[in-house]
Amino acid sequence: MLEPVLYIGLTQSLFAGFVIATKRPQWIADRFMASWLFLIGLEMALALVNVKWLDAIPYQLPFLLVPMIYGPLLFFYVRSLLVERLSFRIIEYMHFVPFFLLLGIAFFFRDPDIMDNPEPFSQEYPSWFARSIYNIIVFISITVYSSLTFVLLTRHRKSIKEHFSYKSGRNTLNWLLFVSITVYVSFCLSFLSSGVQLFVREVPFEPKLFTYVGLTLFSFAFSFYGYRQASIFGYLEPLIPKVNESAKTAKPYRKYAKSSMEVPEMKLVLDKLEQSMIQDGLYLRPELDLTQVARHINIPKHHITQALNTLNAKNFYTFINEFRVREFINRLKNENHQNLTFFALAMDCGFNSKSTFNSVFKKITGQTPSEYLKK
Repeated sequence: MLEPVLYIGLTQSLFAGFVIATKRPQWIADRFMASWLFLIGLEMALALVNVKWLDAIPYQLPFLLVPMIYGPLLFFYVRSLLVERLSFRIIEYMHFVPFFLLLGIAFFFRDPDIMDNPEPFSQEYPSWFARSIYNIIVFISITVYSSLTFVLLTRHRKSIKEHFSYKSGRNTLNWLLFVSITVYVSFCLSFLSSGVQLFVREVPFEPKLFTYVGLTLFSFAFSFYGYRQASIFGYLEPLIPKVNESAKTAKPYRKYAKSSMEVPEMKLVLDKLEQSMIQDGLYLRPELDLTQVARHINIPKHHITQALNTLNAKNFYTFINEFRVREFINRLKNENHQNLTFFALAMDCGFNSKSTFNSVFKKITGQTPSEYLKK
C-alpha cells in the first residue's frame, strides 16, 4: 500500500515543483513553494529507498528531519502572498535553525549498530528514544507553523473588504486554507499511529502512510491552484467594524487615534477618489484592488482606507460596489442594454460573479435585481 503512494507522490511532487519553478511571472512565493515540493520529492525518494532496499531501518534521519522545514516554508509562502514587498531579513533564517541543529545532533549521536537491529521498533535500542523525541519535535513544529499560517489566513480573510472590490479564489485563498488543514490532519494521524505503534501495539500499516497521502494530495493541489496563484499584495489589517450612519460624526476609530490626518485632508482624499471613479471609471475593472487605486490617484493606501472608514463609514469593497450598482441601474434604464441578461450587464459594470452581484445589489438597494426591475 505504501509503495504505490510513494511512487505517485514522488512523480507528482517533482512535476509540480518543476511547474511552479518555471512559472512566469515568477513571484517569491513560487520559490518557497517550489522548494517545498522538491523537498517532498526528496523525502519520498528516501522513503522508497528505505522500503525497497533497506528493509525498514528504524532510525532513518531523513524521514524524521526533512518535515522540520515544511512548517517554515508554508509560513513564508503565505506571508509572501499576503505582504507587499516582503523583506527577508537575517532574523527570518532563525526559523531554519532547529532543523540544522537537530540534523547535526542526530548525525553526531547516531548508533551505527542500529543497522543490524532485527526489530525495527525495539525499545532496547537508543534509537527508540531518539525516534520518539524527534517525532515529537517535528509534530510541535508542524503544529506551531500550521497555527501561524491559520492566523495569517484568517486575518487576511477578515481584511479582504478593506483592500479588494471583489472576491475570488485568488484573493480569498480558500483553497490554501483547505489544503493546509488537510496536510496538518494527515500529520496528526501519522503521529497518532506512530505513537500507537511505539507504545501500545503493532499497527497493520505504515504510520507515515497518512503523511505521504496528504503530501501527495498537496502536490496535486499546488500543480493546479499554486500555478494560478499570484501575490496578493495586501496588508494584514483587521477588518473595520461595521458602524451606522451616526458614526460619521462620532469620534475617529481607535485604529486611527495616532494618525495626524485631519478631516479636511480626508475630504480631499475622498473627493479625489470619487473623481477618479467618475471620470476614469476605475470601478469597471472586475479585479480592482486598493493598491491599483492608490497608484492611480497617487495617495497612500492607508490614507484612502482611513478616509473611507472615518467619513463614509464604509470599507473599500462597499465603496466600489456602490458605484457598480449605480452603473447597473443606469444601464438598466438605457434601451440599448435591454437585450442583455442581468448577469451580462452586471459583468459590464465590473462585477466578477453572479453571487457577488446579487448579494451586493440586495445589500445596497434592499431588493433583488428582479424585484427592483418589477418595482
